[in-house]
Amino acid sequence: MTLELNQVAPQVKAMGQSLAAQSPLRDEAVQSAQALLQQFSTNFTTLNHRLQLAEKVQPKLRFDWVGAAPTTEALGNNYPLPPSAERVTVIASDGSQILPNRHAITLYYLINIGSIVYRHGSNLKPETYNPKPLLYYTPEELLDEQGRLISPGEVNVKRDLAELKVLVDLAPVYTRDTTEPVVALMDGQLTLRVIDLPFDQQEKRQAEYINLLDKPRQSGALLAGYVDRPRSTFVLALLHLAKLEPADITEENLRQNPFRHLTDLELFAFLGPGERSAIFAVKGKNYDVYHRSGHAIHFFYLNVSHNQTTPHLARVEVPAWLATDPTAIDTLQATLVRQARLTGGYPYVLARADELAVISGEEREAVEMMLAVEMRRHGLIPEISLKQRNKNAFRFGRRKP
Repeated sequence: MTLELNQVAPQVKAMGQSLAAQSPLRDEAVQSAQALLQQFSTNFTTLNHRLQLAEKVQPKLRFDWVGAAPTTEALGNNYPLPPSAERVTVIASDGSQILPNRHAITLYYLINIGSIVYRHGSNLKPETYNPKPLLYYTPEELLDEQGRLISPGEVNVKRDLAELKVLVDLAPVYTRDTTEPVVALMDGQLTLRVIDLPFDQQEKRQAEYINLLDKPRQSGALLAGYVDRPRSTFVLALLHLAKLEPADITEENLRQNPFRHLTDLELFAFLGPGERSAIFAVKGKNYDVYHRSGHAIHFFYLNVSHNQTTPHLARVEVPAWLATDPTAIDTLQATLVRQARLTGGYPYVLARADELAVISGEEREAVEMMLAVEMRRHGLIPEISLKQRNKNAFRFGRRKP
């Protein structure tokens, strides 16, 4: 063991003391934020005017204000759990990957997708799908024009696109065959993270992703992203903006957010079991492309717990075309709570999709073994780097002095 735990222990003790000291300050800040939430609960005119002023700060390009905007619901209200439809179909997909490793026997990456369909009220077993894993190994797939190895961010984008494609391709199969609601559920946010891509690829991948988002709208499926234990501060950013007088809405003041040590989860801790918050829209330059395509991102917070004393909040993201449909929102709210209570706090279909997609250590070794055999068959020598060989020796305790 090389970690000197006796030196870490005093720092852990100091950390505990710091957390305890922060608690009353956080409680005070939460109370202040909740008071603002009630004060501006239906004052949409003032909030929207201040949002417009904040957006005018952005052309400086040094600053991108990101926060929530009100829709039509009172911001400080609790929205109770609606009755659940007897029969609902829920589809989820998830993905995992083996990233390219320059210390492995050869360069490649692999993407695996798992998907599941759960039909509430049917007495049918869940249906699982494992599309063919995607193995990438050609120079065009591995290297850019300068010969640089593809980044983990680029592989993640390909995985996200593959996850969404499986989900939106499955949804019409079920919407065609039934009149019951069909919920298509993603693990995480609805937006695609393209910031890690080379600039010339960002627009292309974004366009591919948005084209896929069109399919659920056309098929009638209810598309949502489920973010467990989020650390977002969209609504807190709006409340900070609400505090400022119009003349004080400057880049400097917007950066000095007194609620920056909190999250929206703490703000909405007052939600009871099954209740959701108001629906908000997300504002920010990076979200404009979704707005222009008719998929402006909206969200609400949802307490999926059944226990009054132990809330479990998630952020649920939906596109604009679903956010304005009260029946669809009621169905989504009831279905997510129903799903989460099957497993004690996390939607069953997302948990199972993750299990289906995950690539275990044994499976990774099996892929490497198959590659090694195939390379030898073609007269090639499968050999890991000296660095990896040294790490393996330490890991398995075979290094000699």
